[in-house]
Amino acid sequence: MLKLVPIDSVKPSTYNPRKADIERLDILELSLRKLGFVLPLFADANGEILSGHQRHLVAKERLGLTHVPVFFTEKMDIADRKAINIAFNRGTNDLNISDTPTNMTEALAKANLVESSLMVKDRDLEDRSFYRCLNSRPVLVSELVDANRGCWINYARNMARMLKRKKVDMAVVCTPDNKVVNGIGRLQYAAEKSIERIEVIYISHAEAALSHAMLNLLSMDFDIHTRYEDLLRYNSFRRARRARSSLGQGFIFAVAPNSRSKDFDVETDSNSKLWKRTYGRNVVDFGAGHLTETYLLRSIGVNVTPFEPYRLGESGNINKDESIDLAIGFLEQVRSGKKFDSVFISSVLNSVPFVADRRKVACICAALCGPKTRLYACASSSTDSTSLNVTKGSDGLAQRQSTYATFGLDYEDGITIGDFQEKPKVQKYHSPSEFYALFKHYFQTVRVEDSLNNVRATCMTIDFKAVVKDLKSALEFEFNLPYPDGSKMGLTTMAIEAFEKRLGVKL
Repeated sequence: MLKLVPIDSVKPSTYNPRKADIERLDILELSLRKLGFVLPLFADANGEILSGHQRHLVAKERLGLTHVPVFFTEKMDIADRKAINIAFNRGTNDLNISDTPTNMTEALAKANLVESSLMVKDRDLEDRSFYRCLNSRPVLVSELVDANRGCWINYARNMARMLKRKKVDMAVVCTPDNKVVNGIGRLQYAAEKSIERIEVIYISHAEAALSHAMLNLLSMDFDIHTRYEDLLRYNSFRRARRARSSLGQGFIFAVAPNSRSKDFDVETDSNSKLWKRTYGRNVVDFGAGHLTETYLLRSIGVNVTPFEPYRLGESGNINKDESIDLAIGFLEQVRSGKKFDSVFISSVLNSVPFVADRRKVACICAALCGPKTRLYACASSSTDSTSLNVTKGSDGLAQRQSTYATFGLDYEDGITIGDFQEKPKVQKYHSPSEFYALFKHYFQTVRVEDSLNNVRATCMTIDFKAVVKDLKSALEFEFNLPYPDGSKMGLTTMAIEAFEKRLGVKL
């Protein structure tokens, strides 16, 4: 529902991941003075702003407006509001999958805003026409498609689909000849769904260049990695429940380096013997996920100690009790001093959103290794097709469409975020040099290879001093991880005591 409401009837959210800066607020003020409200604010049923925080700020504090146009969504819980907040940060711009706040800022800097703004008169703030989004009109989708052939952006279409699923309606912005200035993805989605008409807000040809820059390029920096820090930690460990009867790449690359997982059946007698001869009979599965590997290896007589801090239940949500039970069982094995032949970190490091956290995982796993233990790590490579897709756009209407709604974040190379229409999930794609540096900090020997879209490391002989130096802070982090209900794991003391006993040191 779109309404003109008192400006104080809507409130900014406390978790908005965009950071405002004075220069871009100045540009946003220019946009409102010249163009008015082409697009409304978006807020939930309780008036919490989901999109348009900076426009609200400029309208209130700089322009002195008493009313703003707001599209109200249905009532949402906090997780949905956070997710759709990110979706809006992508869905209101005609972005491609490779667009980031950095390259959008660069494009905005190249746009001649001064010249474009001189072609447009200031609008009357007191006139109702200032709120242009209230004056849209329905237009035949077929007419708009004819005028915009060859302009399609599949990624923008995916973002439009996501917002539509949340029952968010957003008009398309066009010049008088029906050329889309903003909303090409919304038009593409409407055409594919055979929607007859779509709401259009018309702007003049003189306003087109300024509108394009303001509606598609003006973006505040994302601050997702600090505002949503804990949310990304536990959401990123959600794994699809797939029926799989084979070991993952991380568990076989030393015995079958060129084989896909499905091609190596560990339960055949010859493969079983080869696996145990190579990896041993006492192993750690660190980040065990659904325990697929744990159960498969136990079936062939391997003693597996699993650790999984975010164990999913049948509903697909984290089962905290089961997660803590697994962690306690793991720490009991650590405390016992049990010697491990191999330690596996398979795919876990794709799901750890921050490099400091990944280093803590590497430190803890190194502390599990004795003189003859080898650590085997495997994660998706920066050459993986999913990672590469984030550097490319895609176009085409009435063709097989991409389903990507992922985009890259700027806080570290190889970081993407997806699934943010429901539960934002970060993935890290590693280069061989990054993988080497991660493990070389704690191991004297590190061999890294990039194969089958995975980067793989074999590590031997720990640097004991380096491990002991960092281990306490690593344990304080890993065994007090956050859960969606706001609680923590709460096993720090037990973890420190277990590793002190194992290593014979005081941490």
